[in-house]
Amino acid sequence: MRRERTMPLRRAKPDQDGPADQDGSGPGPEPGPGPGPGPTGGTGRRRRLVVLVAVGAAVVSGAGLGAATLVKSPEQAAADAKPPAASVLTAPVVQRVLANTTVLRGTFAAGQTFAVQPAAVAPSTGGPGGGTPVVSALKAAAGDTVQSRQVIAEVSGRPVFVLPGTIPAYRDMQPGQSGDDIAQLQNVLKGLGISTGGDAKGVFGAGTKTAVGRLYQQLGYPAAVTGEATAAAVHTAQQAVQEQQQVVQDLQDGATAAAGTAGTADTGGGKGGASAPAAADSATRLARAKTLLTQKQQELAQAQAKDGPQLPLSEVLFLPSLPARVAAVPAKVGDKVAAPVMTLTAGGLNLTGHLPPADAALVKPGMKVTVLSESTGRELAAKVGGVGAPVTPGAGTGTGAVAGAGQEPAAGAGAGGSPYAPVTVLPDSPWDPGLDGQDVRITIVEAATSGEVLAVPSSAISSSVDGRTTVTVVAADRSRREVEVTAGVIADNFVQVTAKEGELQPGDQVLVGVAQARPPGASGGTGGAGGTSAGVGAG
Repeated sequence: MRRERTMPLRRAKPDQDGPADQDGSGPGPEPGPGPGPGPTGGTGRRRRLVVLVAVGAAVVSGAGLGAATLVKSPEQAAADAKPPAASVLTAPVVQRVLANTTVLRGTFAAGQTFAVQPAAVAPSTGGPGGGTPVVSALKAAAGDTVQSRQVIAEVSGRPVFVLPGTIPAYRDMQPGQSGDDIAQLQNVLKGLGISTGGDAKGVFGAGTKTAVGRLYQQLGYPAAVTGEATAAAVHTAQQAVQEQQQVVQDLQDGATAAAGTAGTADTGGGKGGASAPAAADSATRLARAKTLLTQKQQELAQAQAKDGPQLPLSEVLFLPSLPARVAAVPAKVGDKVAAPVMTLTAGGLNLTGHLPPADAALVKPGMKVTVLSESTGRELAAKVGGVGAPVTPGAGTGTGAVAGAGQEPAAGAGAGGSPYAPVTVLPDSPWDPGLDGQDVRITIVEAATSGEVLAVPSSAISSSVDGRTTVTVVAADRSRREVEVTAGVIADNFVQVTAKEGELQPGDQVLVGVAQARPPGASGGTGGAGGTSAGVGAG
């Protein structure tokens, strides 16, 4: 510290003209209004000088202290510029049920909805079929009632008609086939007064083939037929039979001629007749030719049994209950069939969900579904019945596209909003009629664990080049150990993991990333190099 120097006060000299004391010093002059400074004036000036000196010293000391704080060595400046050490991000191992779900909205509507969308043009006695299906006539309008055997539309000149039945058409029903769908067709034909002859139940034989031909005759259209392939097979088999018949005829003629020559030789006593071995060989060749002819005839019968009238998938719509109602007709005459032509409703309540098209590939028939009626709080168990092709509301496609004449139930027409894929939801038990018209939440379970499992955030999973899957457990002392796991269901950014017994427990902290702090002066938060998850904490 800088010392402050003060000057001693000197006593004023005595007046030389005044009396002096005995020791040589007098009392000094009396204060008066003389021209010289008195004692009070000199002291004030000295005090001001002391104050100024003290303030100056304080200023100099403060400036020196400030300079000391601003001046740093190069080593200190470099250390201060370094970013803080990285912070390990961890998350706890949890034990929970994992379910990968898709949530969407849906609406209950009275009656099951069926889409009509012929996917092909069947061959018939009036033409070869094929080509792009085009709407050539609409025979029903929205709101109309539809009865059995009623033609509701024409596509490329071919009829689309309705028949009663609970089994949807899923294939072209052709001669030679068998199954429950064939048995249903036979029952329908008999109910319409058309006999199927002596065909066995569920077998599309000659009698059923004739009955289908009569059905088309009653509808006023040429019968749909199996097409060029079966007709060509019949033609080939017929040629084979004719050729073999000629072979048999030639052998028979040769045998007859040989027998006549032998008789003449015997009568004339000559030696030029056919020998007995030659006659036997001719007989053998004839027998073989006849056997082959029988085989060719059987092949012809088989080819003919598979050829002729059929009931194609693109021309029939089986409905579980009739009469039905036309819900919407989004198509118009002249449209190429790229979406449903018409939608019909029949039966009880149906539920159709609107699924974002991007998620359509994830949803499969049979997946479990939970339906929540938010107005009543009820949860209903169901399953996915089917997923239709994407629909753009207002673009002339009232419902989801379905193969054939549209046996897949589809969404109701006229829904507004964004494009969607219609999802048919089938109940585990019949829907309550009181749900009619309700908008509900549909949760589709794509994958789920059977119970509680160990799970970690997906960012905790590491895969090595040798195919091993691991997580890194971080202990309380920040030490780490790698645990090999088997990954399972993935849901809600969590992954089911299975490790060797005792190596991984609920509550263990696993590494999910490293948070690298930003350099001094940088703005923003902390970025995780390995990613973070909800509930992740920095260690």
